[in-house]
Amino acid sequence: MDLQKMQYFKDVYELNGFTKAANKNFVQQSTITQQVAAIEKELGAGLLERKHGEIICTAAGEIFYQECCDILGKYEQVLKEIRKDSVNNMQAGKKLTIGFSGVMDERFTHVIQKYIQKSPELSVDFEEDRYSILQERLINEEIDIIFGTACELEKIPGTAWKTLFMEKQKVLVSQNDELARKNDLAMKEMEGQTLVVPAYDMMPGCYKKGLQLCKKMQYQIEIKFIDSFEAIKMKVASGQGITFVIDSYDAYNHKNLKKMEVRDIHFVCTLGVAYLKNNHNIVVKDFLKMLD
Repeated sequence: MDLQKMQYFKDVYELNGFTKAANKNFVQQSTITQQVAAIEKELGAGLLERKHGEIICTAAGEIFYQECCDILGKYEQVLKEIRKDSVNNMQAGKKLTIGFSGVMDERFTHVIQKYIQKSPELSVDFEEDRYSILQERLINEEIDIIFGTACELEKIPGTAWKTLFMEKQKVLVSQNDELARKNDLAMKEMEGQTLVVPAYDMMPGCYKKGLQLCKKMQYQIEIKFIDSFEAIKMKVASGQGITFVIDSYDAYNHKNLKKMEVRDIHFVCTLGVAYLKNNHNIVVKDFLKMLD
């Protein structure tokens, strides 16, 4: 007797019908009938009886049904354990490489920590670089995932994008700047300031938005493009400019810096991850499931 026959009988019993069991298993009704008859022949006992158009289970049938439930249940549990072990074996010795540029959101870091706790046998590596280089390395399968902003990562050819957080942006100013005396700012109050932003090859999307902002604004703001996130922070801290930052980034929480709301323009940054659509690394698929 095989497990498929037992499944057929179990379905007939639970659905109270040969036709329903056949539909569930995508076979002809005659197949179900023949297989149940084969079971009865093998056991030497009748299991099902037809009375007044209904299917009645005999005493032997009730016993056999319980055995089917037990055996099929144990088989399913064995399959789960084998699949789990197979995944663990496939993951063993493998690693997940995550690229980022500048600063990584602590909420995403928390997710990574949970993933490592769940799969301690895995190695999770981090690569910090410019977005232009990270994108190239992602396409070449040298890294598995890039964490960052939608404007930089959402439309890379051959990749998919998953949004994780929507984050408000604020203006970062020096505590010694006169602007820091205020509770919040209007764009007009930033007139005459120097806005320092990442250079093109660091954040091409941000670079383009900076140019667009400069053209659209009716207020005179000089824009300078800097080659390092740390250099941008130090420029602001030393009173040589202002910049826009994501509110939750702790890297910009410093006694010499102040984050301020912009009350007349709503700046929002979308954060998430980019990954290859055809990435064959099973660890990537497992990690993306956790992000869900």
